[in-house]
Amino acid sequence: MRSSGFDKVVRVGFDRAQMKSIFSLCALAFFATATAQANAPEPVAAAAIRDENPFARGKFEFQSVSGAYFFFDTAQNNRPAIDYTATSLRLGLMLYDPQGPGLLAGNFELLGEVFAGGIFDGPGDVLTGATLIFRYNFVQPRARLIPYLQVGGGGVYTNIGESESRGLISLPVEFNLQGYAGLRYMLNDRWSVVVEAAYRHVSNAEIKKPNFGLDNIGGNVGFGFSF
Repeated sequence: MRSSGFDKVVRVGFDRAQMKSIFSLCALAFFATATAQANAPEPVAAAAIRDENPFARGKFEFQSVSGAYFFFDTAQNNRPAIDYTATSLRLGLMLYDPQGPGLLAGNFELLGEVFAGGIFDGPGDVLTGATLIFRYNFVQPRARLIPYLQVGGGGVYTNIGESESRGLISLPVEFNLQGYAGLRYMLNDRWSVVVEAAYRHVSNAEIKKPNFGLDNIGGNVGFGFSF
């Protein structure tokens, strides 16, 4: 009987020791797994998908577009038409990842632009300048067609004379304002074809009168490269 009782005590103690060991090992495994998950980097597949997205936050975009712009006289004063071409080089930065509801999902992009062109109808020979542009891209998952709207403002130099333009342009350096509706066709994750319709305005903001200004509508075609 004593031997049987002793064996029972030893067996119970051994069972408790086993339980404590198993519990300790499980707890250690749990905390080790939790720590590893907390410190784990972004999954390779998710990181790769984000890296391939040309509209992800921090991505850059280069665009080269060319087009023509045709004068319309908003004041109906029969002033001379001034039509010109323009080639623009742009560098853009995606400010955040695409987000938002439904068809309005997208992101904002900040771009800097330099442009130059020749006048093919009307007084003067050249317009050249720089613009700061804010663009909203309408981005849908896996879509190849990416529409966008943009507005911008900056400066412009031109040799259009005040007398020849009858007050449309009064200074060699003036302001340029623009509004665009554009469409990208994504050829792949990096290259795109770009088509734009545009309104452009040039004036001196009443620094010198007369200040009738240029109002032109037109469009561009070109390409984009994301990196």
